[in-house]
Amino acid sequence: MKHPAPVLEALARRYEQRLAGRTGEFSRDVLVDVEDLLRDAGAAEGDSRAVAEQELREAEQAGILKLEPLHKRDRASLHQVRFSPANESGLFDFLGRSSPKLVRDALAKQFADAAAHELLARWRDGWKAWCERMRTAALAGKSVEPFDRHPSPDNAKLLALLPRLLAWEGESLVRFASCVLCGDSKTLESLAAPDRDGEFRDKLRGKLGRLLEEITSGQICVLDDVGILPNPRFALIHGPIKLRLGGEWLDLGRLQGAFRLAEADIVRAESVVTAAQRCLTVENETSFHELAKLQSGTLLIQTSYPGSGTLKMLQRLPAELEFWHFGDSDDAGFDILRVLREKSGRDFRPLQMQSGRIPFEQESLGRPNLMCWPFYG
Repeated sequence: MKHPAPVLEALARRYEQRLAGRTGEFSRDVLVDVEDLLRDAGAAEGDSRAVAEQELREAEQAGILKLEPLHKRDRASLHQVRFSPANESGLFDFLGRSSPKLVRDALAKQFADAAAHELLARWRDGWKAWCERMRTAALAGKSVEPFDRHPSPDNAKLLALLPRLLAWEGESLVRFASCVLCGDSKTLESLAAPDRDGEFRDKLRGKLGRLLEEITSGQICVLDDVGILPNPRFALIHGPIKLRLGGEWLDLGRLQGAFRLAEADIVRAESVVTAAQRCLTVENETSFHELAKLQSGTLLIQTSYPGSGTLKMLQRLPAELEFWHFGDSDDAGFDILRVLREKSGRDFRPLQMQSGRIPFEQESLGRPNLMCWPFYG
């Protein structure tokens, strides 16, 4: 049964933050200044102080802790609380809650139990080894991120989800997969929210990607790798381009408007040719469609951080093309330019992008002009 003892709760919180409380490893007692402890408990003055001091004395009589006076001959003047980690269970039993050791044991059991989940043969050994590493870390009080440090229901759900992700077959959009695997359409996106801008901005990584990478030794790094996609894999294009499919030419340059070309069709095309002199990638879709209206003969591809469909398209284009990127003049815009260069292998040059330009948005340049390259005077 829990005893209402704020000063002992304050002692327990301090102990949980110490190395002994976090890991169970200790070589000496924990010493806490009484005045600091009383302030933590909100009992530094008046009647609350008298009650708190009495609680400390009762805990000493119960063998939970020792009180050290300011002067040996003045037992009424309390100076420090000496708490031995060996009395951990006594303190937490008195407070009616699980001790740090019991919490670590229960957390470790979550990972040990998860090792019994059925997995595809190719991932089975990696899964068991990962579960054992996490179990050992939990027992030692080490980091188990992104899991909670206590055996929560969220931990159990995530541990049950990971094997099912590794067994996913085929390609599906993330919200459909989330309904199938989690019972609602939003869970996977929240668990796989990107950690940062950059190369994973348009990918599903987050905590799920990090965990899958650990379990599979880097063979799976994002949900895309198991066929769970944030968006369909395609390239948004406008301009003179032909694909040879099944021995016949498909002239997409005859289309007035922009079109979406599936990655699967880009890959299976026997040949890809263009009459354009240059390829221009455009960060913002609004600017892309304004440029497409001009029917300029430039091959336009809309992309921010490039997805796999866009990259496949860029890699199929003739190497002798000029490659330009028109993006916002901010940190993200220049980072997109960097990623385009690195991932496509093409020597992209910036179009109308100037460091420090305000406002940053490419739309601020106004309407493009057909009469001049690079479209803006």
